[in-house]
Amino acid sequence: MSENAKPAAGGDGQRSIIVAGWKPLIKNTLRGFLSVNLPSGMVIHNVTVHEKGEARWVGLPAREWTNDQGVKQYSNLIEFRDRATANKFRDAVLAALDRHLEQQP
Repeated sequence: MSENAKPAAGGDGQRSIIVAGWKPLIKNTLRGFLSVNLPSGMVIHNVTVHEKGEARWVGLPAREWTNDQGVKQYSNLIEFRDRATANKFRDAVLAALDRHLEQQP
């Protein structure tokens, strides 16, 4: 695929990320879990939202495993090719979550 390729909108005309299934859970930096519906039609479940001080970030689903010393480790299931793309995704998810929470009674 060309580096200049642009993502297509989903068949329903969706052009932005939509949050579904927000489940608040406060534990350390964790603030909750959500699913994100992407314009491509892909849905990513178990995205985590974290906050510490003024910083907010998202965590993508990962698989837990235990190393030879019995320590829990996590392997990424999804990753971005570069930091700029990851930051763009983070910002879009957090903006979608803010819009979602504003609409809640």
